[in-house]
Amino acid sequence: MPGSEYEIERAQVLRYLGHRGQEIGPELNDRIREISGLCLAAAEPRYCFEVFPMGPDTTVNGVRLPGKDVARLLDGAVSCAVMAATLGFSVERAMMRLGQRSMTSELICNAACTALIEAVADRCEREIRDYAGARGLVTSYRYSPGYGDFPLEMQPAVLGLISAGTRLGITLTDSMLMLPKKSVSALIGLYPADAGVRRGGSTCETCENRENCEFRKEGVGCNG
Repeated sequence: MPGSEYEIERAQVLRYLGHRGQEIGPELNDRIREISGLCLAAAEPRYCFEVFPMGPDTTVNGVRLPGKDVARLLDGAVSCAVMAATLGFSVERAMMRLGQRSMTSELICNAACTALIEAVADRCEREIRDYAGARGLVTSYRYSPGYGDFPLEMQPAVLGLISAGTRLGITLTDSMLMLPKKSVSALIGLYPADAGVRRGGSTCETCENRENCEFRKEGVGCNG
């Protein structure tokens, strides 16, 4: 699906730039609009997901998912969706070209691409929610390796569950960071509709960094 099928919200770009209500002049507004358009033109957004039945002791398709946070997230889940999304490498080349011209332009491009990959991940999450709803299930928020006490070292196993390397071209560095950089992986729990209160909302409730989070101080979570 081309980037033109998505929108980059100006408010989200400003948020990722660290904007805190300062006045934005027409020149910066025009640059944000221009660079957001460049990001949409360069991006090659793709995503995929698979849903697996939950095994004992928080296992998914034979992969043990460690950590109290994931155990809490998937408590009572009948299945677990594993998802990944990426913008591809073209946007990174565009970002490098902008960086050669202007550091400000590179920062804006980075913020715009962050807003875009979140929009792509949100679309994938909506498909998972629709999948769950068609089966009388409800979903949790998405939870990624590196959040809370879910170790980043689980990234290879999570991506391997859905063959994200083959399907999306996502690889990992030695430090477990994804390439292309503007990529996301996550878990989403699926629960019986009659299990009680929907397991959605902000990850702030369980995040160990909640007291120091700059986003939370502004009244939002890191997922918006």
